[in-house]
Amino acid sequence: MSFWMTKVAHELKQAGREVGPLAAPDPDPDWFAGLLRLVAATGKSVDELTIGELRALIEKRTRNYNRNCRIIAALEEREVNRAKRNAIRG
Repeated sequence: MSFWMTKVAHELKQAGREVGPLAAPDPDPDWFAGLLRLVAATGKSVDELTIGELRALIEKRTRNYNRNCRIIAALEEREVNRAKRNAIRG
Protein backbone atom coordinates (compact mmCIF):
# COMPACT_ATOMS: atom_id res chain seq x y z
CA MET A 1 0.00 0.00 0.00
CA SER A 2 1.41 3.38 -0.95
CA PHE A 3 1.95 6.21 1.53
CA TRP A 4 -0.99 8.12 0.03
CA MET A 5 -3.33 5.14 0.38
CA THR A 6 -2.18 4.60 3.96
CA LYS A 7 -2.86 8.27 4.72
CA VAL A 8 -6.34 8.08 3.18
CA ALA A 9 -7.10 4.87 5.08
CA HIS A 10 -6.06 6.57 8.33
CA GLU A 11 -8.25 9.60 7.55
CA LEU A 12 -11.26 7.40 6.76
CA LYS A 13 -10.84 5.45 9.99
CA GLN A 14 -10.48 8.68 11.97
CA ALA A 15 -13.63 10.13 10.38
CA GLY A 16 -15.49 6.95 11.28
CA ARG A 17 -14.37 7.21 14.90
CA GLU A 18 -15.44 10.85 15.09
CA VAL A 19 -18.83 10.33 13.48
CA GLY A 20 -19.34 6.99 15.22
CA PRO A 21 -20.98 8.39 18.39
CA LEU A 22 -23.97 9.34 16.25
CA ALA A 23 -24.58 5.66 15.57
CA ALA A 24 -24.69 4.77 19.27
CA PRO A 25 -28.11 3.42 20.27
CA ASP A 26 -28.45 5.90 23.15
CA PRO A 27 -26.11 8.88 22.81
CA ASP A 28 -25.96 11.19 25.84
CA PRO A 29 -29.16 13.28 25.56
CA ASP A 30 -27.50 16.57 26.56
CA TRP A 31 -24.60 16.08 24.15
CA PHE A 32 -26.96 15.07 21.34
CA ALA A 33 -29.33 18.01 21.96
CA GLY A 34 -26.39 20.38 21.72
CA LEU A 35 -25.30 18.80 18.46
CA LEU A 36 -28.84 19.14 17.11
CA ARG A 37 -28.73 22.88 17.89
CA LEU A 38 -25.38 23.22 16.10
CA VAL A 39 -26.65 21.38 13.03
CA ALA A 40 -29.83 23.48 12.97
CA ALA A 41 -27.74 26.66 13.20
CA THR A 42 -26.01 25.76 9.92
CA GLY A 43 -29.31 26.09 8.07
CA LYS A 44 -28.52 22.85 6.25
CA SER A 45 -30.15 19.46 6.44
CA VAL A 46 -27.96 16.62 7.69
CA ASP A 47 -27.73 15.31 4.11
CA GLU A 48 -26.41 18.68 2.93
CA LEU A 49 -23.54 18.70 5.43
CA THR A 50 -20.18 17.46 4.26
CA ILE A 51 -18.35 14.88 6.34
CA GLY A 52 -15.85 17.59 7.23
CA GLU A 53 -18.60 19.93 8.41
CA LEU A 54 -20.21 17.20 10.47
CA ARG A 55 -16.85 16.25 12.00
CA ALA A 56 -16.23 19.90 12.91
CA LEU A 57 -19.66 20.19 14.55
CA ILE A 58 -19.11 16.99 16.53
CA GLU A 59 -15.68 18.21 17.64
CA LYS A 60 -17.09 21.60 18.68
CA ARG A 61 -19.97 20.00 20.60
CA THR A 62 -17.69 17.53 22.35
CA ARG A 63 -15.24 20.27 23.33
CA ASN A 64 -18.04 22.48 24.73
CA TYR A 65 -19.74 19.56 26.45
CA ASN A 66 -16.52 18.44 28.14
CA ARG A 67 -15.76 22.01 29.24
CA ASN A 68 -19.25 22.33 30.72
CA CYS A 69 -18.86 18.98 32.53
CA ARG A 70 -15.59 20.18 34.08
CA ILE A 71 -17.26 23.42 35.21
CA ILE A 72 -20.18 21.54 36.75
CA ALA A 73 -17.82 19.12 38.51
CA ALA A 74 -15.82 22.04 39.94
CA LEU A 75 -19.00 23.73 41.19
CA GLU A 76 -20.20 20.49 42.77
CA GLU A 77 -16.84 19.99 44.45
CA ARG A 78 -16.96 23.54 45.81
CA GLU A 79 -20.43 22.90 47.26
CA VAL A 80 -19.28 19.64 48.87
CA ASN A 81 -16.27 21.39 50.40
CA ARG A 82 -18.50 24.20 51.68
CA ALA A 83 -20.88 21.66 53.25
CA LYS A 84 -17.93 19.88 54.90
CA ARG A 85 -16.61 23.15 56.34
CA ASN A 86 -20.06 24.03 57.65
CA ALA A 87 -20.45 20.58 59.21
CA ILE A 88 -17.07 20.92 60.95
CA ARG A 89 -17.98 24.36 62.30
CA GLY A 90 -21.19 22.81 63.51
